[in-house]
Amino acid sequence: MSKELDMSAAENCVCFNLRWVTRAVTQFYDAEMRRHGIRPTQGSILVSLKAKDSWSMAELSDWLGVDRTTLVRNLRPLQRDGFVKAVGGGRGNRVELTITTKGRKQIEKLTPAWKSAQSTAVKTLGEKRWSAILSDLETAALALNK
Repeated sequence: MSKELDMSAAENCVCFNLRWVTRAVTQFYDAEMRRHGIRPTQGSILVSLKAKDSWSMAELSDWLGVDRTTLVRNLRPLQRDGFVKAVGGGRGNRVELTITTKGRKQIEKLTPAWKSAQSTAVKTLGEKRWSAILSDLETAALALNK
């Protein structure tokens, strides 16, 4: 009996390929932003928190499209470093999240690194192609999450 793997299903699997590309892109952005002590996932949290005075944990989790345990895991270092403040919680109580002044300054520091990564990624794909990909991904996400 052959021990060779038949990878033909994975090669054409939408989920497998999107996750593979996502990991590669995340690693690229991470390399650009790491010198600021922030991972791309944490940068998204900070930018989201900056956009609104306060968020509940549930609101931010929904907005980012991540489960609460993933959000909590990414918030811990941000809280530890004084970039995010959490108030409330415990036994079903609402947790309010806000960005601190230190967090806002951190965004200013990491924005050039993010812009560099973004520019390189868009140039690699081509602006028109990136715009079409983004539109297609949004359409697919809405259709699959009905």
